[in-house]
Amino acid sequence: MDPKLVDDIHRGTSYDLGQQPLLPGSPTGRPKGKQRRKPRLPLGCFWPLWSECVPLEKKTHGTPDWGALGVNVMAGLIMGVRESLGGIVSASLLFSSDNLEISSMLQFGISMTLYTMTVGVLWYSVFGRLQYGYGTQQDLICILQASLASKAARLLRDDPERIPATVVCIICFSSILSGFVSIVVGKLAWATSMLMIPKPVVSGFLGAIGVVVLQAAFKTASGVPFHYFWPDIGIRAFCSSQDRLLQVGCMLLHFICIRKGPDLCHVLLQTDKSGAKFASRKDAVKKYAGLVCQLAPLVLFYGCVFGAGVGMEDLAAHGWTYPKEGSSGPLTIWTTYSLEDVDFHVVRMILFSVDIVALVAMAILCTMLGALAITGRYPTGPSGDPQPDDPLDFNAELITVGAASLFLGCTGGNLVFHKFSVIQLREDGGTHRVAVLTIALVAGNLFIFGCPIGSYVPKWFLGGLFMNTGWSFLKKTLLSYETLTTFNWRGVHLVSPQYGISSCCVLMALYFSPTTSILAGLCLSILLFVLDGMTTSPVNSVVDGQHVVSRTKRPWWEMSVLAAEGDRIRLLYLQGQLFFGSMLQLTSNLEAAAADSRIEFVILSYGRVPLIDPSAAENIKLAQDKMAKFGCHVIHCRMNEQVFGTLSAAGAVRKPSADLLMRIQTLGWRYHGSVVCNSDEHPDAFFHETDCLDYCNEYLVQNFSYNVASPTPPLEEYMREYREVICNEHRRLSESAFERMNDLPGGVMGQLRQFCEVRVDEPAGKNLSDELPSMTRAMCFIFKGALSLVQIVPVVEKPDKLETHAFSFRRGKRLLSRYPPGHVAGIEIFFKFHQQRVEENLQPKLIVSSLLGPPAEVWTLRYDGWQDIPGWKQMPDSLKGYLARMLCVQFADTLKHANLKER
Repeated sequence: MDPKLVDDIHRGTSYDLGQQPLLPGSPTGRPKGKQRRKPRLPLGCFWPLWSECVPLEKKTHGTPDWGALGVNVMAGLIMGVRESLGGIVSASLLFSSDNLEISSMLQFGISMTLYTMTVGVLWYSVFGRLQYGYGTQQDLICILQASLASKAARLLRDDPERIPATVVCIICFSSILSGFVSIVVGKLAWATSMLMIPKPVVSGFLGAIGVVVLQAAFKTASGVPFHYFWPDIGIRAFCSSQDRLLQVGCMLLHFICIRKGPDLCHVLLQTDKSGAKFASRKDAVKKYAGLVCQLAPLVLFYGCVFGAGVGMEDLAAHGWTYPKEGSSGPLTIWTTYSLEDVDFHVVRMILFSVDIVALVAMAILCTMLGALAITGRYPTGPSGDPQPDDPLDFNAELITVGAASLFLGCTGGNLVFHKFSVIQLREDGGTHRVAVLTIALVAGNLFIFGCPIGSYVPKWFLGGLFMNTGWSFLKKTLLSYETLTTFNWRGVHLVSPQYGISSCCVLMALYFSPTTSILAGLCLSILLFVLDGMTTSPVNSVVDGQHVVSRTKRPWWEMSVLAAEGDRIRLLYLQGQLFFGSMLQLTSNLEAAAADSRIEFVILSYGRVPLIDPSAAENIKLAQDKMAKFGCHVIHCRMNEQVFGTLSAAGAVRKPSADLLMRIQTLGWRYHGSVVCNSDEHPDAFFHETDCLDYCNEYLVQNFSYNVASPTPPLEEYMREYREVICNEHRRLSESAFERMNDLPGGVMGQLRQFCEVRVDEPAGKNLSDELPSMTRAMCFIFKGALSLVQIVPVVEKPDKLETHAFSFRRGKRLLSRYPPGHVAGIEIFFKFHQQRVEENLQPKLIVSSLLGPPAEVWTLRYDGWQDIPGWKQMPDSLKGYLARMLCVQFADTLKHANLKER
């Protein structure tokens, strides 16, 4: 098989169309092929390559493919016309107002929009990463800027001459601010965090914008302001004007033509039939039907007007078009207004308001959503892209678009960002930068020659475009419940509460501004999050001490004690962020534990708790103090630095174990409590669940077996000897005690000694598996100290990219089991099939434990022997029989312990 193909298979595929993942830094991102030329600009923008600019012949590299080049130019021309018409819509949205001073700026606004489109598209065609992408002005931001302009007009109602210049200044400063913030966010690599805004809020905001646009459509076509879709002058006065009714009727017919026209074209041209002829016809209808249905009513209208002998002056006099006054050359946007007419006090008030924050945030979010939608539709680049599978860097996109907005704001333009129409450009065949450059040339020609488009485009036509845009936004919001789950309430399936956020945003837009609408959506999202946190239990699972033990193995009589008395221990695994809303569930669990008089220890594991707020820590502290009055002790474990610091600051952690104190001092964590734990008091914090269970199990065994006059089961001499060795009161476990513990005949260990390498005084931390020879197939008989079976887990090079939620002090190591004296370690790797391959790197390691009284004494039995020491193969069958029986019992005990030990 081709090695390149094998490499691609091992790297994996992404979730979207089997291509590369979109998010930056993805672990499956493949930097194959020639590396892209490094950015040469300080801001991090890209320089274009020749293969990205024009389509090239595959056989002769460097020669343009003239056929594909023509397709790109034609796609750019069509998209340039559509974007120019969209620019008129954007300018109308921004400068259509009840205020006459703002409405008179429409021709100026069209020039500003064309200039913004020209520079924005040209900028991205040179410095953008996507060779078919571009950035330009959008209706969404124009609506928000229109609200800022209306606010400024209200503040300057006593000085109306200053309104136009002040509005222009606000637009430019908002562009500068948005560009600057976009660059900062991109440089700080915070781009992906903008995608964390809840989807219902974004959907609701789009619906709110749709409501505003629909109102603007009726106002634009009729010339009458609408509130709640009702004319301000009343329905009777509204119907008194024949021109007004005709314009609204034309707008509605135009809207119907845009929405239903393409479907009608498919029916009339029979594109649903099979065959190559109908397939090409279907593609053509799909590409051009939308544009034709937008322009056909305009052509038909002027055909009727000119046929009836009506002139352009008559249309303007009856309010069907905008006045031709104010239209001039390209210098209009720099010469019409001066800084002397700007009221900077009003500008400062607007720029330091909540509205501008919403505008900047929405501009950044639209850039992110636009880039995500474009690359989601086309995960790979077209021909000519040096790295078509390279994941898109959202931070670089923000920097590129932000730099364009910053430049435009400083030169009298408006802010730009990605538009979804880029998808249509590529579908039309615009795959290279020459198509994007053509769009810029179309808009630039209209801007340079100062064509007064507003005086030729009727108001009803703009209103129809408004209505189409608003209905698209509103429809998507109203039907967003289809993508949400349902819940069962008393047998009735209801839509998710998330849909209520979107609906609330739409309703708020009827009475308030879009900014208020999105703020209300965010507040509802926070409220819903808190309610979910209050109803969702932070306790992942609860286990009592009869069904869970530590990872330290214990002899059978101690396990019998734990089976009888283990229910005095309760282990709670917590999950998620703990805050004031989730404490009700946790405190109820703790109070239920305190109600049982048998429970003496409650262990709280924070392994999957990334964060805890002070109020939650205080609630835990109060519940802990209340439980202590009933003789129930709370122990905390597996805390990260933030959780430990918050709990210790609240006083919930006051007496950490000595081992935990040593570790937090090594890690440099701050702790202001006592560093000395009173031996008469229980520690209240350990660093792992197994350490908590070790302490609690030891407490139960000591108090219900060894310190009892008549324990159950009765203690024999070898049992007490084992206890003395564990407590470091006896030098080592005798051979006879080892034999009694494992039900071996007397003298077996003496016979076994000649086949073992006896290791005495092995220090804590020594890796026997790696430091001793021939340990691939060896097992260890433990007489003193303990051996830990540890799995070495490789640490990834960039843990921040693949970090899990679980927290652990033992990074790179995982304790599987701890074997005390009287046990045999290494049985798992000792027996194997003769042809079985054992990967040494994947095998767990035997390491001398620092607990249970090191140094250790270990007898090592090898399968094949080593040097002059015979091994298992040289052992007589009678001795093998005794050991085989013992090892079977050890296997069974290991399996039982594996089922009980904490995970």
